[in-house]
Amino acid sequence: MAGAQAQEVEQVKGLEIDFETRSPVDLRKHGSANYFDHPLTQPLMASYTFDGKTVKRWRPPEPCPDDIRHHVEAGGTVSAHNNSFERGLWQKILTPRYGWPVLHLEQCRCTAATAAAMSLPRDLEGVGSVLGLPIQKDKAGAALIRKFSIPRRARKGEDPNGIYFNEPHEFPEDFERFHDYCDVDVLTEAAADRRMVPLSSEEQALWVLDQKISDRGIRIDRRSARSALALAEKAKKLLDRELRLVTGGYVPSTTQPGKLVEWVNSQGIAMGSAAMPEIEDLLSTNDLPEHVRRALEIRQEAAKTSVAKLRAMLNRASSDGRVRGSFLFAATGPGRWVSVGVNFTNMPRPRREFDDAHPDLPTLFEAIRQEDPDLLRFMYGDVLGRPLHLISDAIRGFITAAPGHDLLQADYSGIQGAIAAWLPNEEWKLAALHEILTDPSLPDMYRRTAAGIMNMSTDVITKKHPLRQSVGKVAELALGFGGGVSAFHTMAQGYHVDLGSLYEPVWAAAEEDRREKAVKRYEKCVLTGDAKTDVLTREAWIACEIIKIGWRATNPAIAGAWHAIERAIREAVQNPGTVVHVFKCAYIVRMGFLWCRLPSGRCIAYGSPRLKDQVWACAKGPGGEWLPSEVMDRDLAERGAVKGLIKIEGETSPKATVIGVNATTRKLTRFGLYGGLAFQNTVMGIERDFLVNGMWKAEAAGYPIIAHVYDEMVCEVPRGFGDLAFFEKLICELPEWGAGMPLSAGGWRGKRYRKE
Repeated sequence: MAGAQAQEVEQVKGLEIDFETRSPVDLRKHGSANYFDHPLTQPLMASYTFDGKTVKRWRPPEPCPDDIRHHVEAGGTVSAHNNSFERGLWQKILTPRYGWPVLHLEQCRCTAATAAAMSLPRDLEGVGSVLGLPIQKDKAGAALIRKFSIPRRARKGEDPNGIYFNEPHEFPEDFERFHDYCDVDVLTEAAADRRMVPLSSEEQALWVLDQKISDRGIRIDRRSARSALALAEKAKKLLDRELRLVTGGYVPSTTQPGKLVEWVNSQGIAMGSAAMPEIEDLLSTNDLPEHVRRALEIRQEAAKTSVAKLRAMLNRASSDGRVRGSFLFAATGPGRWVSVGVNFTNMPRPRREFDDAHPDLPTLFEAIRQEDPDLLRFMYGDVLGRPLHLISDAIRGFITAAPGHDLLQADYSGIQGAIAAWLPNEEWKLAALHEILTDPSLPDMYRRTAAGIMNMSTDVITKKHPLRQSVGKVAELALGFGGGVSAFHTMAQGYHVDLGSLYEPVWAAAEEDRREKAVKRYEKCVLTGDAKTDVLTREAWIACEIIKIGWRATNPAIAGAWHAIERAIREAVQNPGTVVHVFKCAYIVRMGFLWCRLPSGRCIAYGSPRLKDQVWACAKGPGGEWLPSEVMDRDLAERGAVKGLIKIEGETSPKATVIGVNATTRKLTRFGLYGGLAFQNTVMGIERDFLVNGMWKAEAAGYPIIAHVYDEMVCEVPRGFGDLAFFEKLICELPEWGAGMPLSAGGWRGKRYRKE
């Protein structure tokens, strides 16, 4: 991935262009659609190149340069970094206002999408740095953008409510430097483009579809959203008042979590912070005093993030009520999209009370529009009718179809678990999944998994048996990628599983060797302080470990796949240029990247692969005793050995490390590509490819997609058009590369978006 390793790739010759603009609209807050709709938004300049070396310039009010006009009218390609911005400017402003030629979406290419598909940073500065380009993005440009692209303060004698900008003629030298900055940007973009592997024709066509979906937009019920915000403000004032009463005036409002922590501690309850996980843990205890419980419940309700999501919806909705530009192509290593702006991929899960009540959505939204907290409590009771909770429960319903239209949704059923079985051929599970596809009345996979782990039959583990969810569902969702107690605990929290109550039935059902393994593992982790031993009780921890052992024993092919993939990666890194096959995939190191070719033919890229030596070693415990042996990086073990803190016991296989963009920090990070993680990436990548296959089939059949979230898609169709059963079957038609995959989908049709 270093500059010396990157090789120039033959590209389609075309126009590379970069614009600088100005507008009173906050682009980050309101999105590009609103940015370009504003009458005061205008271009300031453009820098462009056809050969990646010679830069040309344009400034308004000059006409469109002849070479650009001829190129575009001839159907030539137009490349830009984050092309949706340049395309929006071109189509909404340059063509209608400045007479530029019509630019078709199919002519566009995005170098940011190309970078993301290679697991490189999306931002131009990051790409230039990682590829070691001789031309780098000018970091001084940020100050010039602030000077010329956003409004300035009103000067003496000007209307304080007016909109004013620093004009180019007022600061000619700075404006010339601004155009120099634009020149460097386009040269950096062009240089990066020539170092990167272009999107395949299939992925380029998918990017075009992605842009069409983003342009269609997601319609928001703005009237209800505005009413919900007004309702939330009233509800918060009532909660502030109640919190003052409950705490005797010590905590004046819900926006002062520090005071709440002080007060809770003064009541004899240990509380470190007002973070939601800690509040949830405290509320799950049985001996919490009622006044303390109520104070925590008030804070929990007032801190609901759904209000911020509603504000984002309203901020980013265009004049027609539709939010556009919500999906980012190839934003994760496996190639999946993420949602930006409103973040439609991260909608809060409704409370159990909401799911159980199945409230009528038209009635609920009519009640929300009344903006009366007391009305909601009267209609839905003291628990379900808590306004801020209820708004959060119903947050998906603020997405609605246009008049005369319906939303039609479907998501793939248990697709990650099915792929995890299909990829390494876990025969019993594949057979079971195909049986369930043929006859959905048969016991589902969660029942079968719970029965296998608990040594029970599916006659005992019924659909309503508590172990179906607490053991079967949580195990299936948490343990498929090499996870252990920590992963099980995290998933169990999401499904409100009481791990303490699992110990007795799990221990009773376990064979002696599983009990012994779980206890020994617990004792080791206590010594090292690992795997949630400081959070969970001994019984809860051992219950999780026994379930993990049982799940791996009943899924030997999947558990074996983690090690097989790790060996294949190691072999590929040791032998650059050699294709190493594993299951339905293949690995190769080439051009400074480790490539994983998926069954579809698409590749996942990992930057700068290396092998890092490891050894078996044991560390000295706090009492001077030697802790159980574990695998350590050799350099760490050797440094510790010099100090007498670590004892090296023997060699083991090296681990592969790669560079990628951290999903949380968005920064480049070197990390170990262990088998479970690589298997997870592969499964997620294949999941994305099945989704894409379904998306193409939906579009071809006249079902226009407006949103998609990992394993689901939402279409907006004219009322009376289409059929849900047909749609569910259509998107499950397998591509040739997916033969034998047990794929099914379920969905709904309606006016408002929901999750079933």
